[in-house]
Amino acid sequence: MKIQPTIYWNKLAEIKELKEFFEEDFQGFVKLIEYHIKEFEKFSDQTLDKFAKLRVLEVTNGCTQWGFRRGDQECLSVEQTRKCMNLVMGFMKQVELYFPSEGQIEFNDEEKAFIQAGRALYKDAFKNNVKESERQYYAASTAQFIVYGHERIQRAMTLVKQDYETLFSLYYIERGQKYIAPYLGGFE
Repeated sequence: MKIQPTIYWNKLAEIKELKEFFEEDFQGFVKLIEYHIKEFEKFSDQTLDKFAKLRVLEVTNGCTQWGFRRGDQECLSVEQTRKCMNLVMGFMKQVELYFPSEGQIEFNDEEKAFIQAGRALYKDAFKNNVKESERQYYAASTAQFIVYGHERIQRAMTLVKQDYETLFSLYYIERGQKYIAPYLGGFE
């Protein structure tokens, strides 16, 4: 039996990316996050471990890509930024992971379908600018962090830092961790 976390909805409502969705319809957004929590809770601990590793890589890559687009002082070179993107996008497209210290991590058909649905949602939200998809995406993303929990996310962050710091740089590894931190502060 899984222990239900205590969720601090008002803390989550302060997160920049979530603010407008909570302001538009606080209870509706809570219910949407709760729906996604139930969807993630259907998976085994082993599957959630794999998903958490992928999510931390996605966030780290996202920080790296945004830093490059903004022209941040710390941004990586074009070549290095492209390597980061190709690594993570390759994992997403092939629906598999590779960590030098763990080897190949594969997903079964159900897990693959779930990841591909999340990728399609991301594309609708941020490539096609579908507002409702963006709302769904952030609800699902929030639910992921809650279901994965502090320990699992911490293990995934440690693994990404250990195996991929030389690719992403310590700066962007830490930026990814800072992005995740407010979500982790929204529950215990």
